[in-house]
Amino acid sequence: MKPPRSSLYLAWIRTLPCVVCGETRGIEASHTGPHGLGQKSSDYSAIPLCAKHHRTGADSYHRLGPRKFARMHLLDIAAIVRRLNKKPAIRVDSGSFIAHFDGESYVLGTVQAGIQPAVRRAIRLCREHRLVQEVAS
Repeated sequence: MKPPRSSLYLAWIRTLPCVVCGETRGIEASHTGPHGLGQKSSDYSAIPLCAKHHRTGADSYHRLGPRKFARMHLLDIAAIVRRLNKKPAIRVDSGSFIAHFDGESYVLGTVQAGIQPAVRRAIRLCREHRLVQEVAS
């Protein structure tokens, strides 16, 4: 079975800062999950790394391997992947769409305005929240 692929998800990962140093230029989507010979893991296992921390540096993911890389940089890669893959729940309450994400609630708009603007706002909130989380960690 082929692992899930998403060029849009990888493009989004490349908009985030490096999880090691915070660099925002030259970001690469580093596949971190299990994989077969000659096959990458699921695109949804990717984390943002600058070229130095992904491939070229002495302390890069490819040079050290996943375990040593995570230990050296004090990263919980599985937790980073889980956080990047979180999705909000959207519910209707008192005539408004409400997003519930990471223990927070956000008013997305009224039911009269429709679901599409609410979903667009939820997507924007998720991106902002993930960027803040990546910069803070």
